[in-house]
Amino acid sequence: MLFTRRQALKSENDIIFEFLKESAVWLNEKGIDYWQNWLNPTDDDISWITEGIDNSQFYLVETETDLIGMYRLQFEDELFWGNKVDKAGYIHSFATKRTLKGEGIGSKILEHIEEELKLKSYDYLRLDCGLAVKGLCRFYESYGFESVGQIVLRGEELILYEKTL
Repeated sequence: MLFTRRQALKSENDIIFEFLKESAVWLNEKGIDYWQNWLNPTDDDISWITEGIDNSQFYLVETETDLIGMYRLQFEDELFWGNKVDKAGYIHSFATKRTLKGEGIGSKILEHIEEELKLKSYDYLRLDCGLAVKGLCRFYESYGFESVGQIVLRGEELILYEKTL
């Protein structure tokens, strides 16, 4: 499947929230208590997303006819990772259309991000994943991410994953 990615426009914040909500509903249906804050986001949640959109950190992934995914890409992340001095890209809010599950879209998007960062001489690609989302943790590990620690943030137990580029 061919796709492109582009920065999300400020006017598209509803699309970002819809992707997050769709993922939260899917997780809930699987009995996984993760991302449930996106069913009814707090003012802090909304601000975190709005700040990312305002700072041109959110990307929408689309085919010629459909939006198929989204993610936030940052180049520093003190909230989750502390003060790091190495050159890394940090992915957050990574979601794909649930109707495309099993088609390898997530891997293809990660590959695209990885290639972009390599071209810019970045050393690492980092992300976090809820400890409760075992299948997603296995997916990241199968893609080459290694667990480098755990944190608790806003009551969520998270595994920090890193991939050397």
